[in-house]
Amino acid sequence: MKRIFKLTSLLFMSALMLNACEKEHELNEPQSVNKEQQQNVDKDAAQNVNKDAVAGSITAKGSTGARTITLQTNTLSCPGGLCTSYGVWSGNLYTVWFQMRFNSGFYWSRGGKCGYGILIGDQNTGGDPGWDGNGGSARFMWYCPNGSNSAKGSGAYLQPYVYYRDQPGQYGNDFGKKYYIQENVTYNCQISVKLNTGSNTDGYVKYYVNGTEILNEKIRWVTNDAKRNVNAVSLHTFRGGSQEYWKAPVTSSIYYPSASWDAL
Repeated sequence: MKRIFKLTSLLFMSALMLNACEKEHELNEPQSVNKEQQQNVDKDAAQNVNKDAVAGSITAKGSTGARTITLQTNTLSCPGGLCTSYGVWSGNLYTVWFQMRFNSGFYWSRGGKCGYGILIGDQNTGGDPGWDGNGGSARFMWYCPNGSNSAKGSGAYLQPYVYYRDQPGQYGNDFGKKYYIQENVTYNCQISVKLNTGSNTDGYVKYYVNGTEILNEKIRWVTNDAKRNVNAVSLHTFRGGSQEYWKAPVTSSIYYPSASWDAL
């Protein structure tokens, strides 16, 4: 009887330990993923989830607190910074507001993606143009024409970076717009989009920095009705481009004091 009781106790303790390990594993799951992996997950979800069900389970409004993202040395794309997103839903208008500061000593190099953005339909980014009419995105990037992996550079500026149905090239369109920036200065940023109807160019994209409108463009985001939705707010912060001169030999960081978003 004692042996049976002892064996039962051991089995019970083993079950408790296994359950605890499983919970610890769940708690330690990474909160951000590779951009291409996230894009594939989002595309699969968009194809398999009923629009009304998503609209009923995901709210349009959200916000997040302060965070600092460090850009690692000699790395490009998401592994060198952070790529994450927040699920939202809107079939018409959407706006994201956020504050951003390139911290003191920021090594500009050639540039990279920064800030919060808006993802539409298939969430096209990363050299996947929106020519099929299934998705797009509106994000910021910083750019420094004379910066490199061996030169900090000067004269850096923010610019729009937009993927949509009629984009002229494979990569995001900046529309020739720029807003010059400095390190250790906080910038108030806003991106607003209105989705187009049918195959009409009656949507828009608007960008503001510190209250100055830097872009106001009529746009045709998508032509596929099933993909005509804003479904995520992104936070992409990394260097690149893909060439070596986008890298940096030192770490630098970007501080985001706050961000909010809503279907307005």
